Amino acid sequence: MTGTDPVREHRIRLADGRRLTCAEYGRPQDPPALYLHGFLGSRLEVRIAGELPLRIFAPDRPGYGASDPVPAHSLSRFGRDMGTLLDALGLDEIAAVGVSAGGPYALAAAVVLGPRVRRLALVAAVANKKVLRREGGAVRLLRVARRHGRLALGLAPVVLRNLRRHGLDEWVVRLLLMRERACFRPGIDLDRLERLLLGSLREGTRRGIAGAEADLENLTRRWDVSPSQVRCPTLVLHGARDRVVPVAHALWYAERIATARLEIVPDSGHVSVAVNEAPRIAAFLAGEP
Repeated sequence: MTGTDPVREHRIRLADGRRLTCAEYGRPQDPPALYLHGFLGSRLEVRIAGELPLRIFAPDRPGYGASDPVPAHSLSRFGRDMGTLLDALGLDEIAAVGVSAGGPYALAAAVVLGPRVRRLALVAAVANKKVLRREGGAVRLLRVARRHGRLALGLAPVVLRNLRRHGLDEWVVRLLLMRERACFRPGIDLDRLERLLLGSLREGTRRGIAGAEADLENLTRRWDVSPSQVRCPTLVLHGARDRVVPVAHALWYAERIATARLEIVPDSGHVSVAVNEAPRIAAFLAGEP
């Protein structure tokens, strides 16, 4: 079962000398799954899913949290990094889930590692630059920042430090959850959820914004992996009330992945779909139909 804290952390040295840090949650006997966090997240983000019957490995992507940045990044290079991680962990195969901006990275792992990724779940996942350009939602700011935000990116570390100093990063997380408060299923402790998301945000950005800069480049340029290359069973799951990443992103994936099963959840939004549907996602990753 996953808990609120990792059972251990793995620090892997990659071939180019970079350090990749990965948190492990759950029991050794449970099916292994790779969790790839969203924009400005970290290896701690998976805690929002609660207790699940999976052995989850959640890496910080390069430049986030405790993982070193990579000078020449791409989606396919990240997929190769995940192969090195599996080798270091002694895992022949794994299921993978990518949430929000983590979706393209989970896709890359499935494409690059082939049969080593036995199942793939894309949850509220960001699609390619064409979808970013033509669809609305808050995610369009990724493209705006890439094209016009050089100055903003330069000021971002100072802004982040001051947000933390004055507690305003907590307000930002609270605002995100307030926008979809009515979407969470009964029994969800929103105060606890807020604390967990805030902890993930602070850990992900504690050394700066190199991870966010890598995301901006990787997600808004032509990808070097394609959804059509995915061969494993795939669940494309999206909230119908997602105002951050519109449903059109899910439709784009479903149209291009031959093995995809598309599920649009009527009353869920961007964060709430990952929280509400965590048991169903876990069951799919574990191999249930």
